Amino acid sequence: MTTLVVAKTPVALALTLALTFASQHSFAADEQSPSGDEKSSVNKKVEVISIFGSHNQLETATGSAVVIGAAQLDLFEFDDIHRVLQSVPGVYIREEDGYGLRPNIGLRGATSERSSKIALMEDGILIAPAPYAAPAAYYFPMMSRMTQVEIFKGPSAIQYGPNTVGGAINMVSRGITENTVDQGGEGMIDLAYGQDNYQKAHGYYSQNIASDNAITGKGEIGVLVEAIHLGSDGFKSLINAQGNSLDTGFEKNEVIMKLNYVPSSSASNQFFQFKMGYGEEVSNETYLGLTDEDFGQDGKVRYLASQKDQMDWEHYQFQLSHYIELTDDISLFSQAYHREFDRDWDRFNSFNTNRSMQTILTSPDTGVNKLFMEVLRGDRDSLTDKEALIFTLNDRRYYSKGIETKLTWDTSIASAEVIVDSGIRLHQDNVTRKHTASYYDMKSGVMELNGTPSEIITHNDDTATAIAAFTNVNAVIDNFHITLGLRVEHIEGEAIDYLANGNTSVDAPSIDKNSDTVFLPGAGLFYQLTADHGLLVGVNKGYVPNSPGQASNVAPEESWNYEFGWRYSTDDIQGEVIGFYNDYSNLKGACTFSSGCIQKLDQEFNGGEVDVYGIEASTSISWQLTDSLTVPVKVAYTYSQSEFQNSFDSTFSQWGSVEVGDELPYLPEQQLSIEAGLQAEYWQASLLFKYITEMSEAAGSNTELEGLTTDELIQVDFSAWYQVNKQIKLYGKVDNITDEEVIVSRRPFGARPGKPRQVIVGVKYSF
Repeated sequence: MTTLVVAKTPVALALTLALTFASQHSFAADEQSPSGDEKSSVNKKVEVISIFGSHNQLETATGSAVVIGAAQLDLFEFDDIHRVLQSVPGVYIREEDGYGLRPNIGLRGATSERSSKIALMEDGILIAPAPYAAPAAYYFPMMSRMTQVEIFKGPSAIQYGPNTVGGAINMVSRGITENTVDQGGEGMIDLAYGQDNYQKAHGYYSQNIASDNAITGKGEIGVLVEAIHLGSDGFKSLINAQGNSLDTGFEKNEVIMKLNYVPSSSASNQFFQFKMGYGEEVSNETYLGLTDEDFGQDGKVRYLASQKDQMDWEHYQFQLSHYIELTDDISLFSQAYHREFDRDWDRFNSFNTNRSMQTILTSPDTGVNKLFMEVLRGDRDSLTDKEALIFTLNDRRYYSKGIETKLTWDTSIASAEVIVDSGIRLHQDNVTRKHTASYYDMKSGVMELNGTPSEIITHNDDTATAIAAFTNVNAVIDNFHITLGLRVEHIEGEAIDYLANGNTSVDAPSIDKNSDTVFLPGAGLFYQLTADHGLLVGVNKGYVPNSPGQASNVAPEESWNYEFGWRYSTDDIQGEVIGFYNDYSNLKGACTFSSGCIQKLDQEFNGGEVDVYGIEASTSISWQLTDSLTVPVKVAYTYSQSEFQNSFDSTFSQWGSVEVGDELPYLPEQQLSIEAGLQAEYWQASLLFKYITEMSEAAGSNTELEGLTTDELIQVDFSAWYQVNKQIKLYGKVDNITDEEVIVSRRPFGARPGKPRQVIVGVKYSF
């Protein structure tokens, strides 16, 4: 159940999301019962380090903010971020593999491609492998270890950058136990099993320990260790020439450790945390889909040309955080971080011809396309050089590192409550790509190397270095809640291409450098009409930077974003209606393998002026059916429209020849989510209904997917849990009860299905 939330003051949207972990910890001073001035100081401190206030209070945020709490995450036990976000208005999803391994998320019209145009964070730190140089989210953390997901749109997201067109999503990982030293530790073991050999094994243990030694001094040390394994054989069918079923599933593992230190001898309240983690994935995933005709017969089949496809990645993260109260009014929060991501995606890419896979798959019975399809399915051997299958080993290595610090001043000026929040971030990230093509022939349904020497087809190194700063001033004057903010980004990029102009020497590469400085203002106002009603209005400058190495005529993505809304909140009913309008002066597209693009990898394109507008509405109602039964109901609805404001011809695969009035691809006109349940003290059962209208696969004409749309989606999920006793909880769920099989996308190459019906049962043991 998503819950619209705001802070008790606008500080919630002025503080970094990373402070959330601090709100999950009780400082040593708080364990006593202070009185008088000491008690006021403690309460004030708790208010400052908390992101969200009471959900029952009237929401006074000057921008759109949604939080999905632990109860909702536990209710449906979703491992897929796509399904977690499906009940949030203004969020757009393009499914790809059915499991959400590589999400495609957009906010308010921002392109959903690999979630590259929104600010994705974990505990307040950007998590894309290279957020500036290569922001495509090939890495995504496991949702099962998250306790909260926060979504910010419009002016609310301006401080989280660099992408400020659509908004920001922050995932909050599990905090160290709130138990005192005397209360001991706590932990949980979660085991689940389901169809397609779905497996989940998840556990954590956390404890606080008193410390009094020469190294740490007197204080408290907190420890958290968490590990999770997810796996499945996959729901797609891939039968080899011998009649054996090949694995189309995945295995993912993550281990996280956190160490907290809270000194009790310091005059100022302080908090230190060190977080480190390791993650890995091996998934037998492919970019190769099906023709529409084959999908109609069985959408879960895979062609034999994808038999060797596999993604293999490793991810490392290190994070050091420090919070201190300098005075009663001023606090400082700092974080240093380093992430590394190493991935190899070995997969079928194309035939040895300039004919694209989309052309072959959309016209499979035309001329030579029919011959290519026979090889693709494994029905016929490769007979010519053009029928050789190009298999690419896409080796990429990323790092992302930086340090950021935020100073918060909470004071009163005359009758106004004022909070000034200022921060600065020094950041650098990098991607090194080395893609190698190997040539195979199909022989009796088996891919065999044909003797053609392998060749390096992509070898480059892109680095982005950024200095970003922001200041937000939040003021509460009577019934007015005002936010004024400014973000400044200075970005320098360097692109090294070792294969430019046919060059093959790493000693003489082509080097391109670029830089950009941008000022991003934002303002918001919330006016409290009555104790239950309020109006909000906001405006901010949207921006998405260029990746390194782009042509001089490619402009950054820029827009002015506006929103106006109404909120209503009582003890039993909460509701919100917000209208939004994003006025793009330039929309960008990016050539990626995942978009089905066949031009130069990561080349960016200008789309010119575009208007995106719509309405987001949500409500939450809780009916008391009897003294022991409650009926919670939540409804979320989004209406969206988009229009190009200029005509142009583009070689970008998602646009083509665009006319004024053409709509953006993968932006549904309507989305509806309805959740209804029956809840008692020791059990709950819920149904979640999702409806999404069809989406255009391409904007204009003269492109391979011209005129095609995804299928309309109607999907129902069921979940239930039963608390046996204080320690044991049983749960079960059925995703996609009606087993709907629809085309959710034809990218990268061919029609792709969503996840079919899946039944899962599990047990949790807490101690």
